[in-house]
Amino acid sequence: MSWSYIVTCKKCGYISSEKLPEKEARDLKYAHLEASKDCSTGHVNLMKVRT
Repeated sequence: MSWSYIVTCKKCGYISSEKLPEKEARDLKYAHLEASKDCSTGHVNLMKVRT
């Protein structure tokens, strides 16, 4: 069993559509924060999922 990550945002409801490796998920997290000025690091999380 291996693990991947999805990105979720509590503020705007964003959920990434792909299961990503941890590094890519972290990059997507920061891309979301740059694109959505209302969301902050406290709102955006990486959720660990089985793949």
